[in-house]
Amino acid sequence: MFRKATTLALSLIGAFVLGIPSATALNIGVSPARIELEINRKTRTQAIRVLNMSSEPIELKAYVRTWKMSEDNKLVEVPPTEESLEQWVVFTPSQFTIPGRSAQTIRFAIRPRIQPKSGEHRAVIYFQEIPATNEKVKDVRTVGRIGVVLYGYVGDIKRVGVVNSITVDSKPNGATALFDVSSKGTGYVRLNGQYGIWPAAKYPGANATKPINDVEKPGKKLPENVLAAGTLPLLPVLPDTRRRLQLPIPKTLAPGKYVLDINGELNGVKINQGIPFVIPEATANASNQTKPAARNLRNRLQKK
Repeated sequence: MFRKATTLALSLIGAFVLGIPSATALNIGVSPARIELEINRKTRTQAIRVLNMSSEPIELKAYVRTWKMSEDNKLVEVPPTEESLEQWVVFTPSQFTIPGRSAQTIRFAIRPRIQPKSGEHRAVIYFQEIPATNEKVKDVRTVGRIGVVLYGYVGDIKRVGVVNSITVDSKPNGATALFDVSSKGTGYVRLNGQYGIWPAAKYPGANATKPINDVEKPGKKLPENVLAAGTLPLLPVLPDTRRRLQLPIPKTLAPGKYVLDINGELNGVKINQGIPFVIPEATANASNQTKPAARNLRNRLQKK
């Protein structure tokens, strides 16, 4: 007896979050994972390579959606309009099977149905696995979905980014850097660069620190006195929006004084700062709160 499969789609939009040229979702890969182009009469056909990294064949379907960023910096799909890039994307094939350890090239073109307005237009091309219908299913079936982000530009695009503030939210169990960024132009802005965590007593100053080569390489040896390092958050801040970008500090820091050192830029504008912060001592609030409850319980037992 065959039962209908319950499917769960898992999405990944690699370049959207990571800003890298390739992305992976389950056993599906795409290259490139972000495409930016000018929309005009000379716009050429573009190609996307979809890879099947498993040994088994996989069937996929392609479709396009319009998106924006939510207040909590997540991609959300929105209904398209006549001005949406989604309406202008023409691609082939829309459904295909890729043999194991093989790839399929998808070609698409931008063909506006009306005269596009100046500015930034956005869409995402999804490639989603089609689960087999002739399998005997016992559990929930997980399918992969991966997205290639499209940015289409009409006219002159101005990227005007402002770093309103950089702060560190520190607690005994960890710290998170918060970047308050505004985008006041007609195109998105994006942070780029690195951070480093220094003991405050050994921090040489913002002008004395330099970027670390291969900072994301596993096992990378950090310079002396640098306790942790990594890249800045790469989420885009869309035009005419203001967002707080979070950067969790993965290393557990002992109570004390530190400096978050920034070597980066926001669309060409340098950010070279040192932000002091303090990891506080763990308090005994939790244990103190249990004492009244314990006393009340003891008093009730004594009255019985």
